[in-house]
Amino acid sequence: MKLIWYHIVKAYIRLGLFFYYNKITIKGTENIPKNGATLFVGNHQNALIDPLLIATTNNRNTHFLTRAGVFKRKLIIKFFDSVQMIPIYRVRDGWSTLSKNEAIFKKCIEILNTQKSLLIFPEGSHNLVKKLRPLSKGFTRIIFGALKKYPDLKINIVPVGLNYNDTTEYPSSASIYYGKPILANDFWDKNDIHKSTNNLKAVVFDGMKVLTTHIEKIGDEYETVFNKLSQENVDFLNPIDTNKIISNIGLIENVVKENKSSKNIFSYLTILNGLIPWFVWKKLQTGISEIEFMSSIRFGIGITLFPIFFFIQALIINHFFNLKIATLYFIISLVLGLLSSKLSKK
Repeated sequence: MKLIWYHIVKAYIRLGLFFYYNKITIKGTENIPKNGATLFVGNHQNALIDPLLIATTNNRNTHFLTRAGVFKRKLIIKFFDSVQMIPIYRVRDGWSTLSKNEAIFKKCIEILNTQKSLLIFPEGSHNLVKKLRPLSKGFTRIIFGALKKYPDLKINIVPVGLNYNDTTEYPSSASIYYGKPILANDFWDKNDIHKSTNNLKAVVFDGMKVLTTHIEKIGDEYETVFNKLSQENVDFLNPIDTNKIISNIGLIENVVKENKSSKNIFSYLTILNGLIPWFVWKKLQTGISEIEFMSSIRFGIGITLFPIFFFIQALIINHFFNLKIATLYFIISLVLGLLSSKLSKK
C-alpha cells in the first residue's frame, strides 16, 4: 500500500512540476541502471525542488536523504516518510543529533543491499550559486560501509547535474543531466579508507561538474562572470556549452544583470482567479529566511492551495448554476495556470 501511495504522490508531483516550470529538459536517462544498487549524487541549489525533480524524472524507486530541519511536525514527518524521505542531521541541528546519523547510514546501507536506489546531495547544503561546491564524505561512508558489510554488492554511482535559469523566480525552467554511472567497487580499498575516500570524491566531483554550470570564481569575480553570462543570454540549462563559454572568458568589464522576465495575461488572470491562495503566498513569502526555499514553498502552495481553492469555487458555482458550468470553470482555471507558466517570457 505504501508503494502505491508513493507512486500516486510521485505522479501528482510530476504533474505539478509540469505546470510549475516553463520547461523541463531531461538528458542522459539511458545512463541510469535499470536495476541494482544505485546512488544518485546531485548538486544542490534549489532546496526541496532538487530531489523532486530527480525523483520524478527517472523510473527508479528512490529513497532520498533530506536535511533533518524540515522534519519538524508529526504530520510532515509522516508524509515525508511515506514518500521515502530520510532525515540527515548536520552540525547546525545540534551536536547531540549527529549520533542519529549512524542509524540513518545503516538504513541507507540496507536500502542499497536490497538493490534499490538512494539519492544524496554530497555538497551538504543548498546554495544558489551556479557552482559545484566541495563534496562532503558522507556518501563515501555509506558506500564503503555497504561494501564492508556486503563485499559482493555492486554499487553504481550516477552523477546528476541540476540546472535552472533562475532558482527563485516564477516561472523558471530547469534541466536535469544524468551522467554515466561510476562503479564504486573500483575505488574500494579496505586497507586504505582515506585514499579510497579521496579518490572516489575526486571522480564523483569531476563527473558532476560537467553536468552543471560551474563558475569557479568566488566573490566579486563570480558575480562579474555570472552577470556577463546573463548579459550574453547564455543557456544555463545547457551546462556543456555554458562551461565551454566560461572557460574562454578572460578579463571582462563588470556588468549589471538585466531582468528580462515578464508575466503574461494568463498569469494575471490566474492571480485574479485565486486571490486568496495568492495572498497566502505573499504573506508566507515575507517570512522565508532562506531564499533557497523560495521556489519550494511557492511550488507547495501551487499544488495544494490553488487547486483546492479552484475546487471550492467550482462547488459554489455548481450550487448556484449546474455541474457542467462548474466543471468548465475548474478546467479553465487549470488551463490558465498552465498557460501562465508555459507562455511567460523567461
